[in-house]
Amino acid sequence: MCFPSSLGNETAAALWTTRTAGPAIFPSVVRVSQIEVDPQLLAQTGARLRDAVTVATEVAATRSELSALASAAGCERLTETLNEFLDRWAHGLGCLVGESRTLASMLTDSGRVYVDVESEIARAASPGGRP
Repeated sequence: MCFPSSLGNETAAALWTTRTAGPAIFPSVVRVSQIEVDPQLLAQTGARLRDAVTVATEVAATRSELSALASAAGCERLTETLNEFLDRWAHGLGCLVGESRTLASMLTDSGRVYVDVESEIARAASPGGRP
């Protein structure tokens, strides 16, 4: 990829992750010498986050059981307080579950994209590879 250089009319060819990239090419970017990504770790993190979502969903399903236990105790104030707490808790948990699902997908997709890009670069750099 070619980017105009701020040092003159020449064109600098560099990826933003290489040593040559920096303020001269991208004024808002600090020099980055190397970025390391572990696609497998991204996938594992996404899977663990999905597991946490499953647990949170199961816990949310017990809401009616907890409310029934409070009602069975026979104390109306306890039942009202617990139901108010459960309403707030369920709302917060619902927000976390939704965002966690999205994040898990993003992590998994990112890992896949890194593998695809690295494979494409390796193919292009190999003898007889595509330009």
